[in-house]
Amino acid sequence: MQNESMKPQIISQSQRQQIQQAYERALLLMGEQVTNRILAHRLLSECIIQDPATPIYINALFDNLQGFPKRTIATWISKLRNWKFFQAAKQQRLVDAIGFGLRALYRNPTDLSVLCQLAEIYQSTNFWEASECYLRQALRHYPTDPLATQMLARALLQQARFEESLYHWQQLPASSQSDVRVQEIVQCLEANLPTKTNSAENLAAPWEETIAENPTSPELYLKVAQQLMQEKSWEEATSLLTQGLSATGSNPDLLDLMETIRLDSYRHRYEMGVALHEINPETVGLETLRDLQSEFDRTELQVCERRARRYPGDYRYQLQLAICLRQTGNYRGALKQLQQIPEMEQSAAEVALETGKCHQHLHQFNEAETAYRHLIEELENQAERSIYEQGLYQGGILTGAMGNVQLAKNWLTRLLQISPGYQDASDRLDKIKAISDNKGTNNSTTSSSEAGS
Repeated sequence: MQNESMKPQIISQSQRQQIQQAYERALLLMGEQVTNRILAHRLLSECIIQDPATPIYINALFDNLQGFPKRTIATWISKLRNWKFFQAAKQQRLVDAIGFGLRALYRNPTDLSVLCQLAEIYQSTNFWEASECYLRQALRHYPTDPLATQMLARALLQQARFEESLYHWQQLPASSQSDVRVQEIVQCLEANLPTKTNSAENLAAPWEETIAENPTSPELYLKVAQQLMQEKSWEEATSLLTQGLSATGSNPDLLDLMETIRLDSYRHRYEMGVALHEINPETVGLETLRDLQSEFDRTELQVCERRARRYPGDYRYQLQLAICLRQTGNYRGALKQLQQIPEMEQSAAEVALETGKCHQHLHQFNEAETAYRHLIEELENQAERSIYEQGLYQGGILTGAMGNVQLAKNWLTRLLQISPGYQDASDRLDKIKAISDNKGTNNSTTSSSEAGS
């Protein structure tokens, strides 16, 4: 069971001021000609104990200890000398363990056993960025240590820093790389990240002279950027398009492609996270996946807002913005956006579907039913099949919950005639029929009793 005090806590303003004052005082002591390393170490240790998740204090502590000589000692000697630290870690008295560990580092800043154990303590509480500080200190002095290398690779994965993580996985010795899970992780990363053979440098080189000859041609930038995009070289493509925007006077096609690349890169990062989570849930946790999904949602919303402003007459972008607003939980904002879209044949069905979903989330069930009914009964011929199926499904579930059993059965039956295996529509229809049959049986029983009396 983890020590509760190691979990992220709200630090009060007065506590934050005390920590900041201690940190600033330690920096002053470190900057003096005659440094007081002991006092600086104590002050920084206190900062870390009170705010363990902030890397700046850990890095400052290592800066203070930089002048100390490297002393290589055997693991068993470290275990014996620092038995209080290892005992506290074993008993999961994590705050005590950090205090003992920082004292041990003052005695020997390069003690590999202590550094790795501190990193493990931090990783047990999901303080991945802070754990990285201890592991980088370990690898600074023991560059080939397999345990520190693998722990750092894992910490970088949890922060979705996939390229850096791959590098460290590849540094593991052959004995570690033979592990099946390690192989799966490395294969997943290699398959989804650009490699040296298809890097931007190799791909863009043939085009450099051509672009230099005609630097204001948007078509050249688009062609190269699209190839870079196919090779998953997102940063290089963005850099090229930034150059193109400057040279062409912010060409809108280049701007659109840059936004698309940005969206694709964030979507790709999330998909990589999901793939790695499926390999091993401990490698990329649910919190990391939520962060990646949230990052993509924010980016998509920003892009949709900009495009809706840039192209006010193109209602595809207005509709896409409404969908993004709904997906991020801003249902009223989405409804306001949908109301501004005139009913046109190509978008009317999707507008009706999105309107129904927003009203349903706001518990405005009558309005939601009206929107679904409009889609199902009036827009069937002009709706895309997927949109129409969603309308039947959502409408069937809603009307069933509202007690309109006959309409729910009608819509779900129609859905299953079009798409027999649609999600759980068949199970839902069976449940609604069962409820309807039970009501009918109860009504018959009541009627018979009344007739008998």
